[in-house]
Amino acid sequence: MAGSKSLFDEYLAQEVENSKGVFFPVKTGILSRLLIREARCDDLHPNPEDEFCSPQIGPNYKIISAYQQQYVDALKMSQHYYEGEPIIVERTHPEGYRIINGHHRWAAALRTGQAKIPIRIVNLTHEEDVKKILENSRHTKRAAIDLDEVIFRKEGEAPLERPLPFPWSMLYKERIRLGVPALFHLLAKNGYDIWLYSAQYYSTDYIQNLFRRYHVRVDGVIPRPGRRRHRGDRQAGSRGRRRGQKARKADLGQVSVHAPHRQRNGPADLQRLEGVPGLSSRRRERRLVKRGHGRAGDDRKGRGRERTAMRVSFDLDEVLFVSPQTHKTEPPLPFPLNRFFRERLRLGTPELIRSLQELGYEVWIYTSSFRTEKYIRRLFRCYGVRLDGIVNGERHQREVQRGNSSPLPQKLPNRYRISLHVDDESVVCSWGREYGYEAYQLNAQDDDWKEKILQRAKAVQEKERRIREQAPSF
Repeated sequence: MAGSKSLFDEYLAQEVENSKGVFFPVKTGILSRLLIREARCDDLHPNPEDEFCSPQIGPNYKIISAYQQQYVDALKMSQHYYEGEPIIVERTHPEGYRIINGHHRWAAALRTGQAKIPIRIVNLTHEEDVKKILENSRHTKRAAIDLDEVIFRKEGEAPLERPLPFPWSMLYKERIRLGVPALFHLLAKNGYDIWLYSAQYYSTDYIQNLFRRYHVRVDGVIPRPGRRRHRGDRQAGSRGRRRGQKARKADLGQVSVHAPHRQRNGPADLQRLEGVPGLSSRRRERRLVKRGHGRAGDDRKGRGRERTAMRVSFDLDEVLFVSPQTHKTEPPLPFPLNRFFRERLRLGTPELIRSLQELGYEVWIYTSSFRTEKYIRRLFRCYGVRLDGIVNGERHQREVQRGNSSPLPQKLPNRYRISLHVDDESVVCSWGREYGYEAYQLNAQDDDWKEKILQRAKAVQEKERRIREQAPSF
């Protein structure tokens, strides 16, 4: 499958044609869904309903080429396959898996001759599942609530319910806004079924079991995954998605709760629902939004405010993520976390990040890989580290490359006001002189790398201080 685009397009069309009327999704047990496993690339089948398989849109070969380079780099490190973010799939009958998210990674694996690729199995809610839930419904009234933007919150965004005790806290990482279980109890008491909708690939039984730990019942979960679209299709696609969401909520019932103006990180206004204890006032919620308590490190929320902390960013592969065969590494994570997060951190990484933050620096990740922000953030949290910002390959293409016809460098730290970037590629470091940022090259094993980076960060900070003092004041 290492041939041209036309060969892969023919293969994709044949796969879609062969799957029609033959494959259908089946449910998978919880143990199979907890662990990340390896699957043969030939056992994965494209989703005919995804835009990846649409003749009008089709694959994005720029993204595929970027993943192909990652696979080639993995083979150079003597890995038998790329151990990055797993492909999201659901099991199908009579055999194999249907891809839900990760078509471009699957295509890159095929085109580079990879035998296996990591996958994570989910159970999605399909139309027949919704019909069964409605038939067994307890009430005639239903409340539809946004799971991602109203119920699940992060530390510092809103008051939270107490974390679940061990071992449930290892299975359910999500944190719930304070007062949500009381709200669900109140809605059920007043004759409402509770439905949740989410942009993530949650299994219905996973969410139901999570809320059982809080002694409340959820009747249904509706996934509404957002898909990546080409520029020409975004405007029409967004209007269609909005109409579809309104129609689904109208079918479910009379009550719909979502984040105001669809702010991804803004606190939702739940105070209009009476009888919910423990929720903060509207004034405090507005202050939280005004102060930028959203996604950590998102510089777009910081525009218009003076930035006091200097930002230091790190590349991942060959800088913080290294091979134990060539570098000294941190001890592996305990089971089952080591099945979810396979990357190994360079020895001293958590200590260095904490030292930088204690000295007042912001620590960012700037990587050309397409690992998701959530995956990277959770991996570092397993080592007791909280990152201030993340720029991955997808965000770089969306915010830096954008509509530029000529390709820009794969990293532009100054776009995010990053003062010092640590990378293993000499070309990235050489761009610093042209584009106006400081860079430090790190690749080989170095026992003193932490001290050297701390010294370089202090030198850059001192240089910026002198420039500010010499700048004329108006």
